Amino acid sequence: MSQEKLEALRGEWKRMYGEILPSLAVSKSPVQDSWPVHVDHCFGRVILDAVVGRDSPWMNKIKSPAVKTMTSEQLEACIALGAAIAEGKESLAILDAKSLQLRGKKQKQKPAAAANSKRKREGERSAADHSPEDRGSARKKRQVDIKSALLLSPSQKVGDHHPPPPRAAAPPTANPRAPPESNNTIDPDLEHLITASDLTPFRQSVLLALCQVPSGHFTSYAAMAQHLRSSARAVGNALRNNPFAPRVPCHRVVAADKSLGGFGGEWGMRGKHAGEKVRLLREEGVVVNTARGKVDGCTWSSFR
Repeated sequence: MSQEKLEALRGEWKRMYGEILPSLAVSKSPVQDSWPVHVDHCFGRVILDAVVGRDSPWMNKIKSPAVKTMTSEQLEACIALGAAIAEGKESLAILDAKSLQLRGKKQKQKPAAAANSKRKREGERSAADHSPEDRGSARKKRQVDIKSALLLSPSQKVGDHHPPPPRAAAPPTANPRAPPESNNTIDPDLEHLITASDLTPFRQSVLLALCQVPSGHFTSYAAMAQHLRSSARAVGNALRNNPFAPRVPCHRVVAADKSLGGFGGEWGMRGKHAGEKVRLLREEGVVVNTARGKVDGCTWSSFR
């Protein structure tokens, strides 16, 4: 295979695990009964373990980064499995459970339970097939045109042509000791830096949402996850390495119970960089009770 074709396969594989599947997970696409993973590296793990590792974690078979060391046949197989997950032909829950089992980790969902869910889903599809009208409706809801998804521009996401219904805006809540709230305006230069970066669409969406949090206020991983229709863990993972700090203010994100949360890759008041997070918050007017390890005030959640 020519080098040009190999690079095309590598690009297609990156789109699959880095953009298409995370976008489906974030939007909670009905093609899967559940989305046990949401971020790019987790999708990469699940698929690579199934295709390359098989009986052991994929790192035991090839060197990292996998995208550079896989053969063309392995790349094609990984892309095909990703497409099958995106179309609901393969159960992500079962594949994730097998991957975790290979690594000696606790399974998030037992394969048998996932299989039952898959059979139930297939039964529902069979019932819908009794009438042409229902059959067409079911297919529209549960299938994704992967070829079209691969042709989307980098700024587009899977499902953009069927956006979820907008959520009612939450009433603004602010720290009573904080300065007046801003109008959620993001610095255009910073927005361009984020959207033009090679970060995955999900990480970009997390950073752009965080840019809306005004100085003197704080939000939580849970509040951001609710806005992004994701999970607090996924948001935390996306913020673990913030290439645009401090312009993208990850110090303004705390845990749901208002404890300090993570900063600089470490967690809580005992973290190596906790003092710096406290300093930044206090300079902006947020009250931090170091004795309790928590911030005072209301959690900001007026994302747009």
